[in-house]
Amino acid sequence: MKKQYIYLVVGCMAIAGFSAVAYAQVPTTTTPQPAVTATQKPLTPAAKKARLQETVTGLERSLEVRIATLEEVAMRIQSRIAKLQLEGKDMTIASAKLVEAQKAITGAKTELATMKKANVAMVASTKPATAFANIKNKLAKNVTTKIKVAHKALVETIVSMKGAGNGMPATATTSTSTAR
Repeated sequence: MKKQYIYLVVGCMAIAGFSAVAYAQVPTTTTPQPAVTATQKPLTPAAKKARLQETVTGLERSLEVRIATLEEVAMRIQSRIAKLQLEGKDMTIASAKLVEAQKAITGAKTELATMKKANVAMVASTKPATAFANIKNKLAKNVTTKIKVAHKALVETIVSMKGAGNGMPATATTSTSTAR
C-alpha cells in the first residue's frame, strides 16, 4: 500500500511539473510596448493628485482597520483579565502590559491623525509627489511601527496571562516523538 501511495504522489508531481514546463515554453512577444498608447492620454496634474490622494486614503483605511482590530483584541484581553482577577488570579503583570499596549495604540492613532492632515496638505501643495513620498516613507512607517509595538505588547500580555492564569508556565512546550 505504501509503495502504491508513493507512485501516486510521484505521478501527480510529474504531471504538475510537465504542465509547468509546457506553460513556461509559451512563446512571448519581444516587441516593447509604448508607455502611452494612441488611445491613452498622459495624466493631467489634477488626475495625478487624485490618484495620489486615493492611494493615501486606501493606506489610511488599511491602517485604521489594523488599529481597530488591535483595540478589539485589547478589549477582549481586558475582559479576560477582569474575569481571571475575579477568580483570584494575580494579573498585575498582564495589566501592566495591557496598559503599555493601549498607550501604543493611542500613539498609532495620533500618528494616523497626523498622516491624515498631511494628506490634506498634499492635495493643496504644488508638488504632491514630494508630499506623497513624505507621507509614505515617514508618516506611514511611523504608524506601522507603533502598530507593531502595540501588537508585540498584546502578545506579551497574553503570554503573561497564560503563565499566571492556568497554573502552567507561559512558554509551555510539548515534545513530540516520531516513530519510524
